[in-house]
Amino acid sequence: MKDREERLLNIIASGLAQFQQSSTLQQLGDRASYIGMSDVASYFSCPRAAVLKRAHGQGQSRDLPQLLTLSRGHWFENGVAQAFDGLMLPHIRQLEISTQYEGVDFKAHLDFVLATTQPRPTVRILEVKSCQKLPEFLYSSYEMQVYGQIGLLAENWNKPCFSCIPHTGAYPYDNLSFPSIANIALGAELPWNVRDVDLEAWVLCLSMQDAKVFGPYIPDSNMLKTGLDAGVSLWKEISALKEGQLLAEDLKVASGYHPLCSHCNYAGNCPKFTGLEHPELREQLEQLITWKSERSALDEKIKQAEGEMKEMYAHIDAHGQWVSVGNRRFRVSDIPGRRSLDRDSLAEEIGVVFAMEGIDMDVPAMFARHEKVGLPSSRLTINTLKG
Repeated sequence: MKDREERLLNIIASGLAQFQQSSTLQQLGDRASYIGMSDVASYFSCPRAAVLKRAHGQGQSRDLPQLLTLSRGHWFENGVAQAFDGLMLPHIRQLEISTQYEGVDFKAHLDFVLATTQPRPTVRILEVKSCQKLPEFLYSSYEMQVYGQIGLLAENWNKPCFSCIPHTGAYPYDNLSFPSIANIALGAELPWNVRDVDLEAWVLCLSMQDAKVFGPYIPDSNMLKTGLDAGVSLWKEISALKEGQLLAEDLKVASGYHPLCSHCNYAGNCPKFTGLEHPELREQLEQLITWKSERSALDEKIKQAEGEMKEMYAHIDAHGQWVSVGNRRFRVSDIPGRRSLDRDSLAEEIGVVFAMEGIDMDVPAMFARHEKVGLPSSRLTINTLKG
């Protein structure tokens, strides 16, 4: 039975890998011939990983958890498209913008573009991101990607730089201006001058349980130039690495710890993880990893069981009374939200009061003098490096 289960999982993994390879080729074409905005975003996260991935390829993963993680973004995109279709909101998927900058070919692929002329000419870009956990603030690499998208759309608005690539890989609209594509695909007659259009980009981050929106982002020529300059540097480093003029150990690595380091196929020999070799600790470390995994699974089971007990309590209509179960009892009670002090708003209010009284006082410095610092502690970090 175990062998049959493994064969089924291998079939799913092989199918996902094959589908990802073919769909990437259909929608993105020959990625070796241009720099994409996602490449620029990767370069801002870790130049070394971005260069090596483009120079040597991502590799064909057969690891099912990794394949599921990579596929989740496409599944979320399809779900968002279904939401737009349910509301009959016309939209363009995978709009391609092609341009050149300092001799390097660039392409941006926009997940969703919506346009209308009522009450005024309006265009919205929506970039969909799949996240394990929703971030409190949007990652700077994602921001750089969306600034590149909105910037290229504005800069090339009335130039024949736009194409539409559905999942078929064919180009129903090729090398047109954006107003032309919007007119054909969406029936929206947009102005020829982008300055007459309300133009914004938004990022929709989705997890398996929730969603969060970041934006709006508007065209910024300085941010666009920063992204394009980074893309030119990436292109030059890829070429130098292929020609042997640059070595992998010469490439810059991500500063600090990045959550994607443990998923990077080139982390195995990354200089930032260079350290001491102690293979005799393998058994203890593997046991610790197993226990931590079991604890995580147990925590999830406990959370689910507690939720079920709360639902049962609600159906019983106990209204705060104890419910006896053999020699045990339980009840569900409401707990008030945690109270916290908003230091920023308090500092602002105190500063206003001091100013009204003519008192010259550095409020943040005053707060700092009364801060208490806890005892230092240590933290054990364990990574599984690939490559």
